[in-house]
Amino acid sequence: MPEDLVIEHLHVRRRTALHFRGAQAASPAGSVSPSILSDVSLSVAPGEFVALVGGSGSGKTMTAMSILQLLPPQAAVDSGTIRLGGLDLTRATEAELNKVRGGRIGMLYQQPKRMFNPRKTIGAHLQESLKLHRGLRGRAAAVHVLDLLAEVGFENPAWCAQARAHQLSGGMAQRAMTALALAGQPDMLLADEPTSALDKVLERQILQLLDRERHERGLGILYITHNIATVSAFADRVVVMEAGQVRESGPAAAVLNAPQATYTKQLLEAAALSRGKDLPPIQQARNVLALDGVTKQFGPHKRRSRPVLKEVSFTLRQGEILGILGQSGSGKSTLARAIVGLEVPDGGTITRTLAAEPGKHAAAGTKVQLVFQEPHDSFDPRMKLLTSLEAPLRQRPDLTAEERRQRILEVMNDVELDSGMLDRYPGQCSGGQLQRATIARALLLEPEVLICDEATSALDALTQRKVLDLLLRLHRDRRLSLIMISHDLDVIRYMSHRVAVLFQGALVEVAETRDFFFCQQHEHSRKLVSAVLPFRGQAPQDGPRRPAAGLPGREAPREQQVTDQLVQ
Repeated sequence: MPEDLVIEHLHVRRRTALHFRGAQAASPAGSVSPSILSDVSLSVAPGEFVALVGGSGSGKTMTAMSILQLLPPQAAVDSGTIRLGGLDLTRATEAELNKVRGGRIGMLYQQPKRMFNPRKTIGAHLQESLKLHRGLRGRAAAVHVLDLLAEVGFENPAWCAQARAHQLSGGMAQRAMTALALAGQPDMLLADEPTSALDKVLERQILQLLDRERHERGLGILYITHNIATVSAFADRVVVMEAGQVRESGPAAAVLNAPQATYTKQLLEAAALSRGKDLPPIQQARNVLALDGVTKQFGPHKRRSRPVLKEVSFTLRQGEILGILGQSGSGKSTLARAIVGLEVPDGGTITRTLAAEPGKHAAAGTKVQLVFQEPHDSFDPRMKLLTSLEAPLRQRPDLTAEERRQRILEVMNDVELDSGMLDRYPGQCSGGQLQRATIARALLLEPEVLICDEATSALDALTQRKVLDLLLRLHRDRRLSLIMISHDLDVIRYMSHRVAVLFQGALVEVAETRDFFFCQQHEHSRKLVSAVLPFRGQAPQDGPRRPAAGLPGREAPREQQVTDQLVQ
């Protein structure tokens, strides 16, 4: 029988330097280790969906890592208890914890690609979990791998089972991680931002899948998120964290509709993202970018290649913001990489029309810059920010060292970052700070077109709003042309003059933003808009919700030869 997870008065502190050296001497008189978590108490009952909500750095992930006893070396539980049924996890042996991790407690991590062994296939990861926690081997395990991948929304489970993490998009990797977390049939699931990289259709499917699991077999869920709107339709209770402390806790309906804490009110306000007024229209502007019939395929041979882009054509005008909307795996990131030259199209043309302004010193290749989805992956962790930002400017022999530094200070001011951060390493910055630094680096070479590939999907609602407003200001002041690639309809509505929809690599609809959200022309566009989860007023009252309808069905049995390939 599933059992309760209970955290009582948990305190987690940073270890002192003496702890790291293994010294037994006491800390200097009057010194206290900095607190990471302070007096955190919460519980998750079998079949209950508890949302743990807070901004970046609030302590949400540290709470989950404390439950699994996977805290980083610089942190340690100072006091309090964490119980799963009759087992105190803070005092459990390593052998007991290994049975719990992946068995009684499943874990969905925020950055799934980092959690997979790059040398193993996704199928091998799943088979390992099935062997350790459910005793399945050989053909039985191989068949169950395909069922798990189909259950989390893969249209081609056999391909995914044989793929490695680097071959998956961010959304695909998160779905594969969901399958891995459920493989051991856990009693409790810790989900750390599992849908932040997913489009609304897949987000809804994953949440409905988890909702079904908890109702059918009593799976307790602690769902960690920075976006309170994501879980408002599913959560039984909401726990709000800030600065390592619980600020508010209660039934979802009460917290969402009548919040007591100031911080909760700020989160709710930021989650209700709306532009308020339309962006000024573009008046007879020239085209700065034109795509005509762009195609791209991935694969070693023609017969085994997979089409990613199919005859994509559109134009971007000077000063325009074009929102590109699509599901995970629709080709959005490949399109962005092709525009900046990181991918070579197999067919079609990409034309960049550059301004012939006197005094401008920039190569054609620098006029279009890309802001990547994962800011921590965009910087060398061994380099300080100053070194990373200076690298592109070293390609300009006309600039002295002092001129390079002045240029860096100017863009740091443009993105509202303190110049003191230049001496920090990427690991010493928050997600919001590092995303601003990524934008600063893109601006250094004075681009005309800035492409933001899911640039705010990993940020909490408050930080996301600040970054979006920053981009709007830079667009206005510099007359930048922007391409906003996102699966978040609220971001697209907030930022864009026009909306383009990608579906399975093809551009199926282009429309003015107001027209698009009023009446979609393509069936897939209607599906994307209708998949947005209800927010506020739709939260459940006390007690578990009924299972959600509309879950994706399982696919037909796989071909025998595919199963044979997966049997170890």
